[in-house]
Amino acid sequence: MKKQIRTLSLTTTILFAGAVGVAPGSAQGVGPDPEGGADIVVTGSRFGSRSIAESPTPIDHIGTEELNRGGRVEIQEMLKTAVPSFSTPRPNASGVGDFTTPPTLRGLSTGQLLVLVNGKRRHSSGDLSTSNGIGRGDVAYDFNSIPSAAIGHIEVLRDGASAQYGSDAIAGVINLSLDKSEGVSGKVTTGITKQGDGEYVDVGAGFGLAIGDGGIIRTTVQYQNRRGSNRADPDTRQQYFGTNAAGAPTAISSFYGSGVGLTPSNGTLDPREATVDRDTSYEGTAPFTMKAIFVNSELPVGDAVTLYGFGGYSDLDGKTANFFRRAGQDQTVRSLHPDGYAPYGEFGLRNLSAFGGARGDDLAGFGWDLSTGFGKSLINSDISNSNNPSLGNASPTEMRISRIRFSQWTTNLDLTREFDVGDSTPLKFAFGGEYRKEVWRLLAGDPASYVNGGVGIIGGPANGAVAPVGAQPNPGVSPADATTGKRNSKAVYGELEKEFFDRLTLNGAVRYEDFSDFGDTVNYKLSSRLKLVEALALRGSFSTGFRAPHLAQSFFNSSLTNFINGAPVLIRNFPVDSAAGRLIGATPLKPEKSRNISIGAVAKLSSWTITLDGYRIKLKDRIVQSSTFQDARLTNLLAANGFPGIGGAQYLTNAVDSTTHGVDLTVSGSIDLDDFGKLAVLLAGNYNKTKLDRVAGTPAPLAALGITTPLFDLTQQVRITDSQPRSKVLLNLNWSSGDFTVGLTNTYYGKVSAVAFTTLTPAQIAVLTQNYDVTLVPVSATSPNSQVIQHFKGKLITDLQLSYDMTKEVRLTVGVNNLFDIYPSQNIRSTVASVAAGTNGSDNGGTFPYNAISPFGFNGMSFFASASVRF
Repeated sequence: MKKQIRTLSLTTTILFAGAVGVAPGSAQGVGPDPEGGADIVVTGSRFGSRSIAESPTPIDHIGTEELNRGGRVEIQEMLKTAVPSFSTPRPNASGVGDFTTPPTLRGLSTGQLLVLVNGKRRHSSGDLSTSNGIGRGDVAYDFNSIPSAAIGHIEVLRDGASAQYGSDAIAGVINLSLDKSEGVSGKVTTGITKQGDGEYVDVGAGFGLAIGDGGIIRTTVQYQNRRGSNRADPDTRQQYFGTNAAGAPTAISSFYGSGVGLTPSNGTLDPREATVDRDTSYEGTAPFTMKAIFVNSELPVGDAVTLYGFGGYSDLDGKTANFFRRAGQDQTVRSLHPDGYAPYGEFGLRNLSAFGGARGDDLAGFGWDLSTGFGKSLINSDISNSNNPSLGNASPTEMRISRIRFSQWTTNLDLTREFDVGDSTPLKFAFGGEYRKEVWRLLAGDPASYVNGGVGIIGGPANGAVAPVGAQPNPGVSPADATTGKRNSKAVYGELEKEFFDRLTLNGAVRYEDFSDFGDTVNYKLSSRLKLVEALALRGSFSTGFRAPHLAQSFFNSSLTNFINGAPVLIRNFPVDSAAGRLIGATPLKPEKSRNISIGAVAKLSSWTITLDGYRIKLKDRIVQSSTFQDARLTNLLAANGFPGIGGAQYLTNAVDSTTHGVDLTVSGSIDLDDFGKLAVLLAGNYNKTKLDRVAGTPAPLAALGITTPLFDLTQQVRITDSQPRSKVLLNLNWSSGDFTVGLTNTYYGKVSAVAFTTLTPAQIAVLTQNYDVTLVPVSATSPNSQVIQHFKGKLITDLQLSYDMTKEVRLTVGVNNLFDIYPSQNIRSTVASVAAGTNGSDNGGTFPYNAISPFGFNGMSFFASASVRF
């Protein structure tokens, strides 16, 4: 507490120091551009709109013109080329995560970002990511559920804001402001990759109708259809059982090239190896179809009250391909899949939201806003082209795995008032309250997806042995695992703001919140803006923040088959309060806590705005997915306590403290080229670095067994510190003249890293890592083996588009994304030499050339065309 008081005192001194020696004057603060070019925002303050140059905290404003550049139809892809500190990967074979790609801001995690719609808290997805990628152990927002055609503009607050908005607003806030314009608009966009796959069609239409006296109701519908892309290589591994000298079957080799004669096979190859289809793996974007409708409305009632409402419904059906199961694997029922199979995840994502409220300017002298809103995420997870090996030949190939339901009901009352305190500017005061209720449910799948049918492995050298239980790749949720989690929270908050001497703006906010499941928390924020001269201002803030564990993080449980070092292992994700979880060291989750300090400057020079902001975010008790504990002693311990057949286990935990340092730079403006038109320029960059201040050691129950794996191992640590680009730079140029517009977007994504191997011998390292950028970390002080971190170098992606206004109402656009056909650096490849040394590369036996952490995906060049109308 003393340390917090010292930090608060220091920060307060920084923020208020500008007041010393500043005398009253007649200079005006930096306001909206006199030509109307300034971007106006409402995020980050309860006192109405202001220009981004006047904000005491860094905010980005992205309008529809900028959002629609590049033929992108998903909101996250739009933001990625407009906000340098915003990032998202393109996951592969991660289930629901292929459609709710995890967004991140300022190098933090998905759950440390809050999303608003029209300033109101948006419900998240209900799915907990357990994949080995960015966002692991977190719950993402389903941006796809909101039609991009319904967006008027987006505001991104790059600063901690828990004292204003509550849980999750540690890295910042994204506010999606819905379009409320009159008239009809429509747009059709289509595109395809250079490779001839990944084709998509997006159709959006909106209609805004004036109602009453100054009211509006705008309805937007959108339809998206995307086909999948694939950049996987042929699977050269042995597919079928071999035979030994006696003619008996032999187990298949998992090594690259073992089925085509490049490397030794196990036994004599089956003749079918020569004709089998080896293009059976999938690495690329997953196909989906999405339909959505959104409504945004407001209606003044007399002179004192405005009613408003917004919400919508979306329906997405998507399909993901999982790792291929070869004919000779124990996970394959060969009578059903004689040549092996790729199980397909079939996902149905439904989202419903409805908000309504009323606001006015005079309730006993207070401006007021009363609202209530409900949001719900429904996820149905099915599997097709699969089997449950323990059911043998009677196994179905299509099964329901689970159903997830998450609902959120939020009610707010906000009050604001200005008080005359005897000088030229009023004291602005705001306070309010919030009640939120959340319910998360995990429902059972079909019995065939989880039942142990008792049938042994049929055929092959393991004939009659115990078969894997459950649908592939992940057994379904049983009734015993189905669960419901509930909680409510109550909050009160206040905010003060005052301008002094027409130069210094001071703002303070505090919020008290009480959660029914883990107790209460108090958070505060201080921010200020000091105008040094007409064109230059300093700004800074200090805030504390928190993030309540998502209900899915506390209650989610699942089984899945992960491929670890090329071998399939049944992994169980245990709830933190389950008997099995407690047995191996799980404890109830605590909320994350943060301290965020930001100091920056804003310069306004004619039509140019320059901002520079440095920040430091300290996080305590980060909620993360634990290491995957995989050890025979663990398997035996679980089996002895009634949990048999588990090859690995993991759970959510508060295992880490971290510090993230970073800097954001933006330079935006325009150049008048006289008769040659106008050039708009955005140069923006972000650099951030995260270090781990604390990593919890091996849980005591596992250490007692002699297991030394830390609670959060190197693989997980690198995922936090280095799987997102430390640096990202945008240079966006948009030239317009008459009816023509040319846009050139350049995005540099810095280096990213991932653990490629958890243990390799020196001989294997010498063979595998030539010509790759790697770092070696000893497995232990006594082992000669090393863990291998692979670094993927930064790449520059260039997009080009040309637009032509046929008429005042009709625009045609064509363009090329990834103009120079840039791909990420490849995973460490499997080779004949690596197989001779006893290992594959990190490319899944030669099938996956690219790593899913790539910040720009791996589709290469693509082409798009669109036609839009507005009248």
